[in-house]
Amino acid sequence: MNKYVNFVTDEDFLKCVEKVLNAYPSKESLESESFDVLINNKNTTDIFKVLFDMYYYQFDLDAWKHFEIIRQNDKSINNKIGEFHQNLLGCVEGWVDLGRGDETKVDLKNEDETIFIELKNKHNTMNASSSKTCRENLENILKKYPNATVYWAVIIDKNYISEDIPWEYKGNTNDQIRKISGDKLYALVTGKEDAYEQLFSVISSAINDILDADYYLPYLDHEKIEELKRKILNR
Repeated sequence: MNKYVNFVTDEDFLKCVEKVLNAYPSKESLESESFDVLINNKNTTDIFKVLFDMYYYQFDLDAWKHFEIIRQNDKSINNKIGEFHQNLLGCVEGWVDLGRGDETKVDLKNEDETIFIELKNKHNTMNASSSKTCRENLENILKKYPNATVYWAVIIDKNYISEDIPWEYKGNTNDQIRKISGDKLYALVTGKEDAYEQLFSVISSAINDILDADYYLPYLDHEKIEELKRKILNR
């Protein structure tokens, strides 16, 4: 019996979680000297930004260091979280993680090649240009696989909307080209209506297991996270 979720093995689940954790700054970097971070920033430190940060937040240099190290790694972490969903769903039996560079230019497909999915982590990660490219990629897939259904999937949609609808683009709709939210996507791929909820419920324990930690949120923080979870799950 699985410890975490019932749609992939525990081994696969932990591997996917660990890939995200590896993007976080190491304890050694967080414990490094503040001045070293200031001087040795590979992107070149903007001293004006440092001064604005420190005086506005009333940071000392050590507090600024933690803020800056986390900020520098934030884009990489967000990218890895996006990859996490792709990797995890690609571990579901009957599905394929297409990685990067596949001829379809999307992220996931089922082995029957009747469903193809372009996966985005948040609703605000696509601008007009990337939306156009995504639409064209999905349309091109339908030319090769005319009986398929193709999806633009958004894990965290605007206002946590739950939907699986035709993607209207510049006034055009096609029932085979769809937009789908995270909860519906997980249900589609896994065949488990509660798959998304399962994921929410076990992330913290998986992180603790990987880090060999025993960390729990303070009670009030836990209650606020639970409230957010209910909103995301439309409860």
